[in-house]
Amino acid sequence: MPLDAFAHFVFVDFENVPDIDLGLVEGRPVHVTLLIGKNQKKLDLPLVQQIHRLAAQVELVEVGATGHNALDLTLVFHLGRTVQQWPAAQFHIVSKDHDFDPMIGHVMAQGVKVFRSEAFHLLSFLPRSRPVVTTKIAATTKTPVSTRKPTEDKRPTVIARLKNPINGNRPSTEKALRAHIKTALGKESSPAKVEEVLGRLLDEHAFAIEPDGKVIWS
Repeated sequence: MPLDAFAHFVFVDFENVPDIDLGLVEGRPVHVTLLIGKNQKKLDLPLVQQIHRLAAQVELVEVGATGHNALDLTLVFHLGRTVQQWPAAQFHIVSKDHDFDPMIGHVMAQGVKVFRSEAFHLLSFLPRSRPVVTTKIAATTKTPVSTRKPTEDKRPTVIARLKNPINGNRPSTEKALRAHIKTALGKESSPAKVEEVLGRLLDEHAFAIEPDGKVIWS
């Protein structure tokens, strides 16, 4: 698969998030760059098998140096080079390191879509699986009728409220915006859903984030 066929470029801080399942992106227009630290000498066999099977989608980058932020800076280099070549794509960093966030805010302010996920399966473009609930029914009983109301999806309401230009209570910083979305989603809130709301607002050009983290609403 040629690189210009990919819609998403994922950069994994493998030192920080070593538990990934590449099968989640198999056959999708997704390219994954795994950045491996110099001291990481072993890879699990299932992951190696996935890397071989998805060779057209996966690139391994071994960071040859050690030291503070060596892998992070290498990741940012590869991210920047890819953004320059395919600026219309979406870019994703898989890492629990919040030090990436100021850089992400700066790049997003330039109109480039960059997101950070704390786990590989939380990437915003992946479908969310719903748990299957089974109920054991005795032969002599009737099928129970559920009286529980279905959970309301608050995401469209939250997005519409934040896009409303007459809303005077829209957050003015990225940190406050994330907290606002998390609170507004209520019990159904999760890091993935917060990132999804942010991504949809960015897709619709509802706001931009300046380098200092300030949010500018359209």
